[in-house]
Amino acid sequence: MTDSRTVARRYLTGALAAILALTSIAAAAPETAHADPTTRKFTVVNIDYEGSKIWVPATLVVEQGDTVQIKLINNVPTDPNQHGFSIPAFNVNAVVTRGTPETVEFVANKEGVHDIACHLHPAHVAGQLIVLDD
Repeated sequence: MTDSRTVARRYLTGALAAILALTSIAAAAPETAHADPTTRKFTVVNIDYEGSKIWVPATLVVEQGDTVQIKLINNVPTDPNQHGFSIPAFNVNAVVTRGTPETVEFVANKEGVHDIACHLHPAHVAGQLIVLDD
C-alpha cells in the first residue's frame, strides 16, 4: 500500500518534470522580438532537480552565422555557489556565481551539434547547441 507522502512526492515530481519540459520548449526559442534578425538571445538558468545540476533549457537552436547572446543565471541554492557554462566549440567559458547573472556572446559559425557543459563540475548534466545550416 502506498502512503500519501509517496503519492504526493510522485505527483510533485511529475508536475515539476512537466514544468521543466514546457519551460525548456518555450525558453529554447530565441527572444527575437526586439533583436536584430541575426542576433539570438536566450536566458538559461542553472537549477538543482532532485540532486542533479542542469542548465534549462538544455538545448538551444540557432542558425549558422547568428550572433548568440546567452544570459546565464545560477539558481542552485546549495554550495558550491559557482557553476560553469562552457561551449568548447566556440571558446565559451563562463563562471556564474549565484545571484550574479553573466552574459556570453559569440558567433555560431560552425554548423552541427555542439556540447554545452559545466567545465567546473563535469558530472553535472550537459546540454547541446544545435547550429543549423543557413
